[in-house]
Amino acid sequence: MKQVSAVALFTVLFGSSSGPASAGGVTDAELLQAATELSHQYDTHYAAKDADGMASVYASNGELISPAGPIVRGRAALKEYYIKRFASGAHGHAIKVQEVHVTGDGGYGINQFSVTVPGPGGTAHEEHGTIVAVYRHDPDGWHMALVAPSVPPKAH
Repeated sequence: MKQVSAVALFTVLFGSSSGPASAGGVTDAELLQAATELSHQYDTHYAAKDADGMASVYASNGELISPAGPIVRGRAALKEYYIKRFASGAHGHAIKVQEVHVTGDGGYGINQFSVTVPGPGGTAHEEHGTIVAVYRHDPDGWHMALVAPSVPPKAH
């Protein structure tokens, strides 16, 4: 599964690029601003438990590689995923953009995140991890085309 995910991510990032990063006309500053705004929207919708808002942050054919592993594709499926996520008690999501890289008409970013999630026995705990997000500029604005979070294994 991880090999397929890595290949899919590589294809999205580099497979459709037709030339150098500057060919699309997107600057590092524009991408950083877009990534920061999308992260803010993501966290705001998460705090409001707004599944429609969460889905709107993604491109119409956006994908999430969920922390549990299944790939969630398209806004309708993303909305359902977030409805279930919020019902589970997940809350307190915060993203911090670490770096962005322009590729064609968009790019990708590496971000740190934290979120409070229910654990075994229903006790809440905070998880921290990394998100790789692919950003795309569509006719109706910037969206996340692919989100792939990674949570390090807990030390025993």
